Amino acid sequence: MTHKLPASDAYPYLEEALPGFHRGRGLVKAAGDSLAGLGWVGTKFDFYRFANRLRLAACFGGLQLKGFTDDTASGYDALTQVFFTWSAFERYVDLANDRPPFRELFRHYPRTRFVELSAACRAQDPEGRLAEFLIQQALLPVHEEHLRRFRDGDPYAVLTLAACIRHIFAHGHLTANPYRLPAANLVVICCALHEFLMRFMREDFLRRVQLAEGLKKAGKGTTDD
Repeated sequence: MTHKLPASDAYPYLEEALPGFHRGRGLVKAAGDSLAGLGWVGTKFDFYRFANRLRLAACFGGLQLKGFTDDTASGYDALTQVFFTWSAFERYVDLANDRPPFRELFRHYPRTRFVELSAACRAQDPEGRLAEFLIQQALLPVHEEHLRRFRDGDPYAVLTLAACIRHIFAHGHLTANPYRLPAANLVVICCALHEFLMRFMREDFLRRVQLAEGLKKAGKGTTDD
């Protein structure tokens, strides 16, 4: 005879990847499967798809490449991880019903973190080789515009690096040594982008859960998001 797991224990792997997942799922179920309490649009399945995509980005352990140097293989690992991470972020953006440059989504987030991320990326690429390569390979005019802003010193355009890495890696030409940028430097940049996005999604999700729980306790049913 099988026993049904409590709702709080049903998806431990998603709770591990996205802390607060069980609490968020409980809020959604209690609201008749509505995401409105979290300030989101869509269905509960969109929420679950996002959580699974984030888990993929969090759990990615690298590719198995034969005939590549360790440095080059590490570069492709890093590019692939950013690919998965930005894909998860795209699902999160859809839930939040926001569009580039994501002013509404990031309005609660400290501006200093963008400055720190930008500085970390520039430190690994002081000549701007990655940005120049992505500008030349950009497939969307809006990407090219924001890449130029980043190249010219705008720290708030730094996430365009991740967007373009995902887009060009999937649909264009991007190697582990763009314009001869050492793969080791590319790895550090990609890791910084990955960690920033993962931290943001986890923190923003938990903020929404805590706000929804507080409003529910106070006898209200919606957020101001």
